[in-house]
Formats: sequence, structure tokens, C-alpha cells
Amino acid sequence: MRLENPSIVFKICQVGDCVEFGTYEQDNDASNGKEAIEWLVLEVQNGKILIISKYGLDCRPYNTDWEDITWETCTLRKWLNGEFINAAFNKDEKQMIHTATVPADRNPEYDTNPGNPTEDKVFLLSVDEANRYFSSDETRQCRPTEHAVANGAYQSDSGNCWWWLRSPGDNQNNAAYVNNNGGVNVRGSGAHGDDSAVRPALWIDLSKR
Repeated sequence: MRLENPSIVFKICQVGDCVEFGTYEQDNDASNGKEAIEWLVLEVQNGKILIISKYGLDCRPYNTDWEDITWETCTLRKWLNGEFINAAFNKDEKQMIHTATVPADRNPEYDTNPGNPTEDKVFLLSVDEANRYFSSDETRQCRPTEHAVANGAYQSDSGNCWWWLRSPGDNQNNAAYVNNNGGVNVRGSGAHGDDSAVRPALWIDLSKR
């Protein structure tokens, strides 16, 4: 369903639904324009809905340099809340995106320092959220768009990709991710790695339309 009238959609929107919101290059053919972004509804709460892209929309490193990093200071956060949000949403759609307080959770196994909480319109799920909102490895599996693959996203023989989480890995050079089988890798991978896909998440505030 498309969010043409959010007040109506909210009444029928349920966890697990797929909605269209915004546009982004996905088929890697810029000549035919951008495609509608499909999102999975993860939570419905107090007039807001939490959504995550159904597909890995692009391929970006968590951070462009090899250094100790947190979600607060990484280049991927800057890209999501700058270049991506401006490319994917028009003025009216941007107004609907809630500025969320994004918790900084320590790595559940390695206790790695996550930095400070942030205020973001667009973010990535944490390790805890990836486990909480998806019921199994199978439901966490994700396919990349052709655009993401063209930009370097790994794609397994089964068609799935790896996708970043915002939580730190076993140290601050690494970031946690979901592998192509849908498993949450808490040890993580080098944050400067350039073959993991990006699944943006955001809260839509239905009172803002």
C-alpha cells in the first residue's frame, strides 16, 4: 500500500505490512527515473510507524576510514541523514519523518563502547532491534537492489546480501551486520568494508501530513 493518505493508512497498517514511501534509484537504470521504495512495517506506536527498507537500497561502508568509530561519528550516519534523505524524499515526505532519539547500545557479547545516543531521521537497526523485530534468520534475509549490487554489494548464490547494523562489533573498528543467511553477526566486520548493503530505517509521524 502507498502512503497517499497517512491517516487512513495508519488505521489499517499492521506490523508486517509492506508500504511504499519515497523513491530511490533501484534498477540501476537512471533513464527511467527512480523507483518507489518498499518498506516493511516493524512497529506501530502512538501515531507513528517504524519502517525498514525491504531491500538493500545501496552499498556503503559504515565508515570510509579505518579508525575507531561509533554510530554517532560514522560516515554512513552522515550519508543517510544527508545525501540519502535528500535523494529519497520530497519536502512533504521529509516533514513526515520523525526525528528519533536513537539509543547507543553496547555490543551484547563484547560490551564494546557504542558512543552516545543520537537524534536521527534515518538510522540503522541495532543488534537488539534486528533480533527483536525479526522472528527468525529467514525473515532477516534481504536481497539487494540492482543499484546496490552495481555499487559493490555482495550477493550470495541465493540472491541475498549482508546488511549493516548500527551496533559496534567486537571492537570499535568493526560494526555488526546481518549475513546473507539472516544471522546477526555480533562480532562484526571492518567498518570500512565496501560490500555490505544499507537498509535504512525511520519513524513516520502520521500527524505531520
